[in-house]
Amino acid sequence: MDRPQKILILLLVAGIPAAAPPFFAAPPSFCFTAGSVTYQMAPATASPDLRVRIDNAAIQPDLRIQVVDAVESADFALVDDVVDAGRSACRSDGLLKTVKVVDGGTADVTINLSREPAEADLKLFVHSARVGHRDAAALLAAMRHKVLDGKVALSR
Repeated sequence: MDRPQKILILLLVAGIPAAAPPFFAAPPSFCFTAGSVTYQMAPATASPDLRVRIDNAAIQPDLRIQVVDAVESADFALVDDVVDAGRSACRSDGLLKTVKVVDGGTADVTINLSREPAEADLKLFVHSARVGHRDAAALLAAMRHKVLDGKVALSR
């Protein structure tokens, strides 16, 4: 092989990773602002401000959330649009609280998440391209959590 061919191959090999999308990039943060507090889903953080456990077998969960399919019947609706995904809702002048869904261990709030209406405290509707029912329920539980006494506030 002559020199120009070697240079061309080297440029191609070096250029492919630079042009490829980042496979290991962190997913964009999902945040929701309620009042002066912004809640950020932080699944990778080691020490979140609030840990939410979803345990449908818990005898006395702090909050029972029913997932509904109609926004008209919901107490809380989370709907987003990915068109504006470049702007970060996590930028806030207020207080930022990180929220993490935990599978076991210590949790600040334990919730029951179901489609069944039996004894639901709140009804949740989610239509999102970026967040699922579990994370939306965790955000709702975090917003209802009273930091002072560790109880979940219900407005009924």
